[in-house]
Amino acid sequence: MKKNSLYLIIAPFLLWLLNELYIFKPSLFFVSLSFGLLVIAFFVRLIVKNNSKRFWPLFILTPALFYLSLSFYSAIITGQFWIQLIFIFNALFVYSYLKNIYYHFSFGAPEREIKLRRLLLSGSFLTAFALAATLYGLPIFLNWSFFYLLLIFIVFSIALFSQFLIFHKDLDKTSFMFLGIDTVVLGEFAAVIFLLPLNYNILGLLVAIVYYLLILFNNWRIEDRLVFKHLRWPIAIAGFIFIIILLSARWL
Repeated sequence: MKKNSLYLIIAPFLLWLLNELYIFKPSLFFVSLSFGLLVIAFFVRLIVKNNSKRFWPLFILTPALFYLSLSFYSAIITGQFWIQLIFIFNALFVYSYLKNIYYHFSFGAPEREIKLRRLLLSGSFLTAFALAATLYGLPIFLNWSFFYLLLIFIVFSIALFSQFLIFHKDLDKTSFMFLGIDTVVLGEFAAVIFLLPLNYNILGLLVAIVYYLLILFNNWRIEDRLVFKHLRWPIAIAGFIFIIILLSARWL
């Protein structure tokens, strides 16, 4: 194994330390996040830049969004157990991501791209949940208008959908058109359900489910599998989950 495989261990360990830092010194929260992003960018660049012809900053989006969203989410919840669990998730996800892109680009392992797709699907679902829940929960702590929070969410939504562009061999107008459509649909849904008197975790989960459906449909579109027989079951299952959540959730 090459020496730079040490990146796989050093990067997540540094991110875990930076997360722990703002627990002991809350005033360093944004400093910790800034250094965390620099750590991610540095190690992703070392792995990808000389091994891929693709625009390497795109590969920063996935771990950076995961790290940022879960770190912000940890700042609005209570309970040290859940906070520490989030820190561990942050480190493990970045480790898994770096390992997959390392083996894929350094050794040309094609199966790693399949694993990377699965990792992005599951990781981006958690990212969307943490991001949406944080933005819905922020008005509890800050006297911000939801309009401004929605604009922030839309910007992050563009990044959430853009991270899957690393799998597109040819970026054309259609790719960017559907990127815009997905962002608008998710943004409109996030704005509508804000009116529901539900806990911010429930609202975040609903947004994450819609985001996952949009990503799933977009992947099927690229693979020419976007037909009704493929659509009906995910839509039916998502609708059933929505009904269960809305009936069982505590309305505020």
